[in-house]
Amino acid sequence: MSEQHPTAKVAVIMRTKDRPVLLRRAIEDVLQQGLQDWHLVVVNDGGSRGHVDALVDAASSRLRNRVTVLHHGTSRGMEAASNAGIAASTSDYVAVHDDDDSWHPDFLSRTVHYLDTRPEAGVGVRTEIVHERLEGDDIIETGRELFSPEIRELMLSDALRFNRCVPIGLLYRRELHTEVGGYDETLGAVGDWEFQLRVLQRHTLGFIDGEPLAFWHHRHDAQGPSGNSFLAGKNQHLYYDKYVRERHLHEYAAAHGLGALLYLAGEGKEQADHLNQRMNYSEELLHDLRARSDRMEESLRHLEAAVSDASLVSLLRRRYRRLKDRVRARRAG
Repeated sequence: MSEQHPTAKVAVIMRTKDRPVLLRRAIEDVLQQGLQDWHLVVVNDGGSRGHVDALVDAASSRLRNRVTVLHHGTSRGMEAASNAGIAASTSDYVAVHDDDDSWHPDFLSRTVHYLDTRPEAGVGVRTEIVHERLEGDDIIETGRELFSPEIRELMLSDALRFNRCVPIGLLYRRELHTEVGGYDETLGAVGDWEFQLRVLQRHTLGFIDGEPLAFWHHRHDAQGPSGNSFLAGKNQHLYYDKYVRERHLHEYAAAHGLGALLYLAGEGKEQADHLNQRMNYSEELLHDLRARSDRMEESLRHLEAAVSDASLVSLLRRRYRRLKDRVRARRAG
């Protein structure tokens, strides 16, 4: 259908599977980039060939010779799809643009200029989460929020906790794959995070703050092919997150022993136990305060009743005296 571009500034790897509505938007998104020196590799990971070929053919006059389509007969997973797309292209830089995400038209021009003029291994951008839903062939946006708004730079210390730069928000140098390897195809999820951990162990990543240049699309109620992989596959993400941490822990223990790890684990347990004690003590205080508050409310109710009774007695006495005075006045008259 198309030939590999000789050499482009950026290889755009687009993973897709049975999501023609989203793929159409994603292809259009790449075509709208201000910087046009890119080569698009669409990797159909086990989905219908017809939808993918039809969408690429429909845009062929604008894509020209800047697109390669790879069809996997069966799904090999997202990381294998990324590796296949990278292997089928040549470029200075690599960007993974999944079929359900999008860029600001200046994403490539801003990120390419950054890496052309600076030494960092890659650069991330301010990213916005776009909430949406699918209604047939229509994509309905329902809201937006910044992703990790507190982040001002991409650091290993932050990445150790969780992924601070999702694929749509990162451009990096192709040569990194020669140095740290490709995406780990044994992972069913979190492969982009694991790759960034390897990169950040040796290099620094830049960050372009300000206006969001990347958009991470979430469809909370969608399941099956149209689901967002992070949301629909949440349990899988949690499993592989723990798997990656366990693997690195074994590597560290093999190289350095268990001493420091045991100490840190003990310290962590002690801190957790202390925090748990403080929480229990706080709950006891709260329970005591609630009990005191209940007793005070009961006392106030009794006081109000007593005041009310006293007022009633006083009123009756005053009326009795007035009535008595009128009776005496009549008798005297």
